[in-house]
Parts: sequence; structure tokens; C-alpha cells
Amino acid sequence: MKRKTSLFVFILIVLLLGGGSAVAYDAVLIDHGATIQGHVTYAGAIPESDIYYMQKNPRVCGQARDAKDGTRSVSMVRVNESMLKDVVLYLDGVTSGKPFSRNFEDFSTFRSRWCTWEPRIGVFVNGEPITIVNLDSVVHNPIGYETIGRARLNHFNVPLHMEESKLYTPVALRKGKVLKLECLQHQFMHSWVFAVDSPYFAIAGDQGDFSITAIPPGNYLLIAWHPTLGQQRTPITIEANQTLEVTFEFR
Repeated sequence: MKRKTSLFVFILIVLLLGGGSAVAYDAVLIDHGATIQGHVTYAGAIPESDIYYMQKNPRVCGQARDAKDGTRSVSMVRVNESMLKDVVLYLDGVTSGKPFSRNFEDFSTFRSRWCTWEPRIGVFVNGEPITIVNLDSVVHNPIGYETIGRARLNHFNVPLHMEESKLYTPVALRKGKVLKLECLQHQFMHSWVFAVDSPYFAIAGDQGDFSITAIPPGNYLLIAWHPTLGQQRTPITIEANQTLEVTFEFR
């Protein structure tokens, strides 16, 4: 009874704060599902990387690929031959369809390796847990927050003192779909977590490629979101068994 009461209180708090998904999602059998696939490209000059000095733990943090001469070079726009990565593609407002994959929680699990959060971009269902694991032999202090106007609302701020220590915490965003993940000990550690309502999403790969499968035929809004370049939207109509090619270009 105590466990049920605690669960009820948590759900009530989420609703009062305005968190959680606005529409419930139902998993159903999909026959003759369609596919959306394509690429995300980048045109124009690539912004310069942000340079951070490693003031703490340079012996560990200096093992990262972007470390050089006591600094860390962090690029917020990562492009490979005009192909843009770190982009979330999702179908907005889908209320029923294929079930979430068994490894969905991998998208909301972040690990520190050489003072770098991996992955750079993750997804989760609003109100559900996010996992953070410290794999380094130094202290990390993950902080997760959302921006509401000019204010910053912190959802967690917990030091992970030991290697293999873990934070597992539900997050209910009050506004929008983005949680920023940083580290109070190391200012060059940046990742983002995007809230999705259904399993109809993809994260652009190293070649800017993406694929969303088993889509029920219908009319949708396909959104491409990048943490610093913003988002683009395009309405689509997709038929049974169709494979639709879509390309987004950011500047």
C-alpha cells in the first residue's frame, strides 16, 4: 500500500508541475508499415569549436580525442563532408503504433569516458528515468536542467564520487522537450536529452543518415531538431509499404 501511495504522489506531482507526456501512447500491431529515411546536411561555414582549459583532472580528461595541450576543443556543430550529426528526427503527435524497443533505455543512459558524456544526444519519455554512469576515476557532478524563458530549472545535481557510481532519476520537464546535461566539475562536458512521445524517432548518424520504420499510413509532421541550430518541420503523407526519402538542410 505504501508503494502504491508513493507512486500516486509522484504522478500527482508530475501533473501539477506540467510534466509528462500530454497524450498517452498505445502499442498496436502494425501491418503494411511505411518507412521514412534520408539525410541531414549542413551548408555554410562551420562554427569554430569552443576551447576550454582543463583546470581539473588533466591526466584523465586529457585522454579524450578533443584534448590538446591542456585544453579541450568542443564542437557544437559536428559535420562530416556536409553531413550533419546530432540531429533528432521524430514524428510529432503519434498516439499509437509499434512498441518501444527493448533497448530504449540505452538512449537515456549517459556514461562519462575521459570526461566526455556519451552519447552527445539522447532521448527519453518525459517523466521517465534518466541514467548517468561515471566510468572515470575522477569525481563528476552531473547537473540536468531545462531553460524556461530566462530562468534555469534544475532537475538534478548529484556528485558521483566513485568510478562505476550511478545516478538513476525520473525527470519531468515543465516546458518544452529538452534537458541539458553538464558537469559542474568539468565545464567542457555537454550533452542534450530530447523528450519523445513515441518510438517514431531517429538520431542522425555519422553520415547524417536516419531511418524511421513501421509507420502507420497517414499524415504527419516530421521534425528535425539540433541542440544549437534549432529545428525544422515538414508535413508528410505516407502510404502503406511506402519508403519515403526526406532530406533536411541546416545552415
